[in-house]
Order: sequence, then C-alpha cells, then structure tokens
Amino acid sequence: MKNFLLLFVLLVILPGASFSQQTLVRGAYLNIGTPSSMIVRWRTDSTISTVDSKIWYGTQLDTSTMMTLFDATLKTNHEINITGLTAATKYFYAVGTSTEMLSALDSTQYFKTSPPVGDSSGTVRIWAIGDFGEGNTNQGKVRDAYKSFVGNKHTDVWVWLGDNAYDDGRDNEYQTAVFDMYPNIFKNTVVWPAPGNHDYGSTHPVAPLGAGPYFSNFTMPANAEAGGFASGTESYYSYDYGNVHFISINTEEYAFGYVPPLTVNIDHLPAMLTWIENDLAANTNKDWIIAYLHATPYSRGTHTESYSGTDLIKVIDGSVMRSTRDYIVPILESYGVDVVLGGHSHVYERSYLIYGNYGTGGPNAPDSTVVNAGSGMASQCAAYKKTSTGPTPNRGTVYSVIGCSAKIGDLGSDNQLDHELHFRAAYELGSMVIEVNDNRLDAYFVDTTGSAFDEFTIIKDGTVNNAPVAVDDAATTDTSTLVSVSIQLNDSDCNGDSLTATISMGPSNGTAVVNGTSIDYTPNAGFSGADSFVYVICDDGTPIMCDTATVIVTVTPGFVGIADLVPAFEFSIHPNPFTNSFEVEYVITAPGYVSLEIYNMVGQKINSIVNQEQKNGRYQYTVNESELGLTKGAYLIHFNTESSSIVQRIVRL
Repeated sequence: MKNFLLLFVLLVILPGASFSQQTLVRGAYLNIGTPSSMIVRWRTDSTISTVDSKIWYGTQLDTSTMMTLFDATLKTNHEINITGLTAATKYFYAVGTSTEMLSALDSTQYFKTSPPVGDSSGTVRIWAIGDFGEGNTNQGKVRDAYKSFVGNKHTDVWVWLGDNAYDDGRDNEYQTAVFDMYPNIFKNTVVWPAPGNHDYGSTHPVAPLGAGPYFSNFTMPANAEAGGFASGTESYYSYDYGNVHFISINTEEYAFGYVPPLTVNIDHLPAMLTWIENDLAANTNKDWIIAYLHATPYSRGTHTESYSGTDLIKVIDGSVMRSTRDYIVPILESYGVDVVLGGHSHVYERSYLIYGNYGTGGPNAPDSTVVNAGSGMASQCAAYKKTSTGPTPNRGTVYSVIGCSAKIGDLGSDNQLDHELHFRAAYELGSMVIEVNDNRLDAYFVDTTGSAFDEFTIIKDGTVNNAPVAVDDAATTDTSTLVSVSIQLNDSDCNGDSLTATISMGPSNGTAVVNGTSIDYTPNAGFSGADSFVYVICDDGTPIMCDTATVIVTVTPGFVGIADLVPAFEFSIHPNPFTNSFEVEYVITAPGYVSLEIYNMVGQKINSIVNQEQKNGRYQYTVNESELGLTKGAYLIHFNTESSSIVQRIVRL
C-alpha cells in the first residue's frame, strides 16, 4: 500500500517525468556558423521519450560561468541557434535536457565562430570529401589520413561534394555511414553539404527536391544567414568565412527529358542559374571564391561528360555533367571563381588553371583556354598566378574531382583518366585539404598514407618565395686533416635567390666553419670514426625561407701524410664513365687559389665547380649532371692550383 501511494504522489507531482534516462543516439553537430552565431543539432533516443532541449556554452570549461539556452518543445531531433557570440572565438559547450547533460563537457567539445567577413589575417582551413558515405574501411582510412595530415590544427570549413550516404540517402544510412563515422569531427567543425544523386535515391529522375533525410538532417542558409545572396531554398546556398566566399550548388536541380532508347535531355533549372549569377555579382569584393557541387564538369574516370556509349545510366550521367559544364561553368568563370570542387566520378583528378572549356551546345561560345599548363606546385616554382587587373582580370579556375573519399570505381575503356585538361589523375582514395592565407591558396590531395599525393597553389596579385632545398652531404678525410665540403653544389633555390649557410649544430669531434659556399671540417687530433654536423641554408627572398641538411664525415686513421703523397693520387674522379653523378676528390699541399672547371671536347667551358681560395687539405665534391646540364658524351675536367695543373677526360653515359 505504501509503495502504491508513493508512486501515486510521484505521478501527480511529476506528470512529465521519465523514469528511463535519455541518451544521445546522434551526437552534437554544427550547422550555419557565422561570426556571431552557431546552430547546434543532436538527436535523442525516440524509443525512450521525447524531451526538451538545453545547451550550455561559454569560453571557459566551467558550468558556473556558462550561458544556457532552453527549448521546451518535446522532440528527438534537437536544434538550438546560439546568437550573440564573439567572432573568431572558441566556445566549449554541452547538450542535454532541462534535467540532465547528455554530452561530456570537456576540452574536446567545442566550436569556433567565424572571423569577421573579409578578415584575411588568419588561415582558413577547409576539408573537402566526396562520395564518401559508405561506412566502410576505405572511408575510415581517408578520415584517419586527414586527421594525421592536419594534426592538432583546427579545420574551419567542412564541405561535402554529394553522395553523402549510400545507397539512397536514407536516414539510417546517414546514421551508420556518416554520423557514426565522424563523431569527433562533427562536434568541432561546421559542415556545409551539397547533395548528390544518391542523396535523393539511386534512380532517375531524382526524387522531389527539398524533401528527404538530406534536408531534414541539416540546416542550410536559405536566407543568406551566413553571408552571400539569399537563395530562398536549402537546396543551394552561399556563405562567407573570413576572406573566402563559398557557393554550394545542387547539380540535381534539373528538368529531365527522356526519349527511348538513349535520348536524354538535362536542363539545369533557370532559377538556380539566375541565383548563381546574382550571388557572384554581389560578391565580387571577396578575395577568394570556391564553388562546389556533385556532378563535376570534367572527368575521364568512372563517369565522363563525353560518354557516347549505350549504357543508359552513363548517358544520363554524361548529360548532367555536360549541362554543368555548359550552363554552370560559364557563370562561375565569368566572375573569376578560383576553385571548383566536384565528385560523382570515383577517382581523383585535377585540372590546370583553365578557362572557357565548355561545349558548343550551351549559351556561351567556348574559348578553350589553358591559362597556365604548369603543375601549379609552389615547391617547383610553378604556382598558378591570378591578377585582379589587366584585360582579363581574375581569369582562370582549377577544377578538382574528389569522388574518392570511400570508393574508387573500375575504369572502363572510355574512361582512362586521360582528360586533356587535367594535370593529375589517379585511381586513388583520399580527400582534399585547402589552406587560404591572405593572397595565397594551397590545396593538398591527401591519400590514405596521410601524405600529399598532389598539391597546387594559387597566388593572387603577388609572388611566392619558395624555400631552398638543402641536400645532405658526405665527405671523407683522415685524422687531423681538413676537408672542405661544397654544400651548395647540390643545394638549390628554384627562385634563383642567393643562399647563405650557417652552422646550426656543430660536430661532436671536430670543428666546422662556413667558408663561402663550402663548409670546412677539421677533426679533433687523434679522432677517427663518423662525425656529423647540421647546417641551415637561407635565401634572400621575402619572406626569408630556409632549409636544413646534415653532413656526415668519415674520419679514417693512418692516412698517408700530405707530404708523402705522390702526384698520381692528388686528384681522382669516380665513377668514370658516369651516369647521373660523379665525385671529384683532391688534396692540396699549400693554401692558394684553386679552379675546377668542365670543358667540352672543343675547348668551350661548360661550367665551374670551384673557383676560390682554399686551405691545404682534402676536398671532395659530388657533381650532378642535371645541375650542370651535361648531355651524353665526353668532357674534360681542368684542375688548377698555383703549383700544378691536371686535365682528365670523363664520359657521361
């Protein structure tokens, strides 16, 4: 009787109480981040009960100083928009109900607000993944490789290139293949998705737009809540982060016409095309513009815009890609969009800096220009450059296909990764990390090893100074005898800057002194064995860039004294003949001026290896044919000191 009365009292006093503890079935994730606001979403267990929503947030990990927001509506899909935040600020947060905190409140549960629009003082870091929602081992490898590549650096913008949840974009597929795969990324980084065909279902034509789990699971800025031009729909939208303007395009927004057996007409809807142009026209003051979509305009991978076979699905895919190329690309390029990211084709591909490469069937006459046919790699002094002035300001776009963040499809006979506009193409799993710093954009395709499989750089209205490349060296000498190592003979700077060396870590068993382009090493008396030192070589560019290298010196005991040397052993070259490089070794018995020069067989000087004053001692140089431009054939080496002269014939095979 007492137990019955106690239960009755509890039910009267707490009519809405739940006697089962609520749990998170979908952890916190972030949508529509701005300099002053952040939307936080999460899901609770519908099998227990519907509950209210509460969020704790603050700049310190202390609930006593945190602010709270509360929504009394009972639900399982929770969403709270936090406003009044400070730009470029880290906030810790936790989610739950009015009676309990469901997520851990610790240092890993945080978000960062965007910097002020137009702010170019910091790095904007972007992670792009495409065709990723498989929930498989490959997807995990790509995720882990990205985390290894960025380390503890925060990613600001997370873009999805469509086909986010296979096979049909159902809610349970989003849960297992998306939310369960990235819980620790979702809670820190705002996601800005674009849809693909599989997000609507795998059949054509697509399901009605604006419906389904893609739209119910994510909140997109239909009304320019994060900058840009209002689209009036979550299907496509734009936003700003710092000095970068982003535009998310829905390539599934088209009218579909089909006449059996193989005639397909795809027309991207005029409303979206008009919005794209309006958005770009309103954002010409942005330093950088990155567009992303699913049906990439250029590919020779698992899908291609040039398909002409009899597979109906490939015919449809090719038609969608051609419509993207002929109707969307001209608008993007006319407003100087810098990078376009796409998916759909399950490969990695990356174009040159190009312009005007669309078909004749669209409203714009093709120009078919490769603005820069180089690698785009800053490390090779080949960064792409764009200018905001001149007859063709901001001309040139790099297109990248990243439909390989969980799957890479088989190549058919018509898809051989041989697109004429592409610098790099590979059957490779991975994702792309982009870093924007002021007037410089660096993009890295990160493979499953966590390394940059490909990279490119774009510079706006400026130049880039590359770091010199310092190469490790080796030398041999005998006890107490100086050896001069010509370190700059194999070091390089692709900008042609002057290089200066300093010793950063001296040898343990001798002394090392910089002597112009060489370093003189003298072993301690009585020492024999291996010794080493490290030097730093810096250029005179802006900003100054440096690199380091190690020199290993082998000191041998009991070497014949210099006074006892016979002339035949004062100078040697090996190997001879040589293929890629050879070594020159000599000993001089008295200080003086030394020259070591290469001539062709008709007496014309090709290059100088040494032209300087040298102390007495042993010297060793490694000569690479690529640095001196030596083609196959015979050459003469002239070695001259103040007291002797030697000429020796060498042959490059």
